[in-house]
Amino acid sequence: MPRPAVVPSGLTLALLLGASFLMLAGVELALAADALILSAMWADARRVRLPGAKREVPRISALAAVTEVAITVSNPAARAVLVKVTDDLDPCLRRVPGEGGADEWEAGFAAAVPARASVRCSYRVTPRTRGFLELGAIHMRTRSPWGLAWRRSRVAVSHTLQVQPGVRDLLRDRSGYAIRRRLRAPGLRRNRLWGEGREFESLRDYARGDDPRTIDWKASAKRRRYVVRNYEAERSQNIVLAIDAGRHMRERLSAVRERIDYALGACMMLAGRAQKFGDRIGVVVFDDRIRHMSPPRRADPPALAGVLAGVETRLVEPNYPLALASLGRTFRKRSLVILFCDVVDGSVSRALASSLSRIGRAHLPLAVAIRNPALEAAAAGEVARPEDAWHRAAAEELVQARATALQAMRRSGILVVDTLPGDTLVRTLDKYVEIKERGLL
Repeated sequence: MPRPAVVPSGLTLALLLGASFLMLAGVELALAADALILSAMWADARRVRLPGAKREVPRISALAAVTEVAITVSNPAARAVLVKVTDDLDPCLRRVPGEGGADEWEAGFAAAVPARASVRCSYRVTPRTRGFLELGAIHMRTRSPWGLAWRRSRVAVSHTLQVQPGVRDLLRDRSGYAIRRRLRAPGLRRNRLWGEGREFESLRDYARGDDPRTIDWKASAKRRRYVVRNYEAERSQNIVLAIDAGRHMRERLSAVRERIDYALGACMMLAGRAQKFGDRIGVVVFDDRIRHMSPPRRADPPALAGVLAGVETRLVEPNYPLALASLGRTFRKRSLVILFCDVVDGSVSRALASSLSRIGRAHLPLAVAIRNPALEAAAAGEVARPEDAWHRAAAEELVQARATALQAMRRSGILVVDTLPGDTLVRTLDKYVEIKERGLL
């Protein structure tokens, strides 16, 4: 049922209450007073010139970050008006309490707008999940000149807030500091990294500690002193980010982040580093089906952020054979396949190890397994009550099964990074740089 366009004000309700006492003098007199009051209210409401409104909202926000939303209310009338304004929010956006905060905006933020002028009012929101969150229509109530009524109006606008994993927040911890320090380390060039890569870069004089295998004997004979070859990490290689979006990745490892959020943050860091190396990035997102697959292209972090923001986890078992077989058919050129996952169940981990071993004939697989600190704490916790023993035994069994599965993967020749959530970015980035340095791909 549509809401009425005109709402009585507190003054009108008080007048109607006072008119009810006229019933003591006569019913006709009381009804006449009520009719007069309602007619005056209706005439007053018709004098309202509806205000306009527009909203300003950032296009991109980070998970759990505070984002400001501004609404500008414009008054076309020749007199000042009082406007109460609010708007429709996605359920996953939470208004932040405080000055001009949650309660005030939910009830309708009161703004006094001067004649033929505009007023800008704002509130802050915090995204509680990643993805594309909608901000809908703006709703206003404008007080009539005599104060007898409120006139409702609605501005049909829609904005989409793209919520990304929030790499900056992850960089605030100790691991993030290690990443920044590594990226800014002395001697590390913008697009060049010496190591055991395969691409020749330059010659230099031999120094104590250099690998004798890098000596260039022909150049040494010409210069009559030892000369070694410098190699740099190869460029324009293919990196495939394979993201498990199944039930294990939905597990919440902190107050606001699921396991997959740490994986997506690492993907963003890898994209930025791959851009400096000139590598190409491909993406595969899957659960029991393939949800997204994009071929390798020049690393473009903003475009990748748009893809990753829409990744949703589902309470289904991941289909590793399907995902990795599709990956093997689609990506023909040898690639570094970085799979973000976790393993607990024996049958699932065996399917994962088998599938990674098969694609290992054509690609270089790297499994990044993100641990659950709460599970490990439960496995090592004290037993104070009989039921605690059952909890600890179950946790120990899961931790042991996970360790066994990862060890089996390592024996199969699969590269494995077993990491805590907060260390996911630095450990993954370090492994990627190591692979580039050693020329493993």
